[in-house]
Amino acid sequence: MSPTAGGGGAADAVGGPDDAVSHTEPAAVHITADLLALLVERAADADPEAENVVLDATPAGELVDPPGDLDPSTPVLTHFYFPAAAGSVSAVFGMDLGRPPGRARFLSHPRGDRRLTEEDDLAATVLVAVPPYGSEDVTAYDRRGRRRKLIVVDAHPPEEGIEE
Repeated sequence: MSPTAGGGGAADAVGGPDDAVSHTEPAAVHITADLLALLVERAADADPEAENVVLDATPAGELVDPPGDLDPSTPVLTHFYFPAAAGSVSAVFGMDLGRPPGRARFLSHPRGDRRLTEEDDLAATVLVAVPPYGSEDVTAYDRRGRRRKLIVVDAHPPEEGIEE
C-alpha cells in the first residue's frame, strides 16, 4: 500500500470500520492502483470536458493480495460505473435509474481547481482530479469538503461472474 495520491487529513473510506473516528478528522480513503490509473486516464481523455463517475468499494478482506496491515473490513474503492450506462432508461422514464448511488464519486476539474464546488455532485467520498491528471493530482474529500488522505492499495478485486 502506498500513500501516493494527493489529499490531506484522514477520513472514513466510504463508511467502513473507521466510522468511529472523530468527526474532526475523517479516516483515509483507500483505492486500488488500477482503478486510480483508469480514472485519471479517463479524465485526461475527456479533457476539456469534466468527468463524473460513480465509484463503489469492496472490503479489503475480499481483495486478491490485500496488504497485511489493512483491516479486512476497510472499504477499498475498486469499481466504477460507466456514466452513460443509464442513457436509454433515463430517456424513457426521465429518471436516472441506471446510475447506482455508489459510495463515492470521481470528478475532474479541467480548469485545475482542486476544491469542491457547489456544482459538484456529492457523495460520502469525492475524489477530484485536475490536470495533468496523474495519481498525485487527485484529492479526496468527505461530503463536507474536508480533505481526506488518499491511500493507493496494490491489490485487485475478486473475479466476478454471472452464475448460470
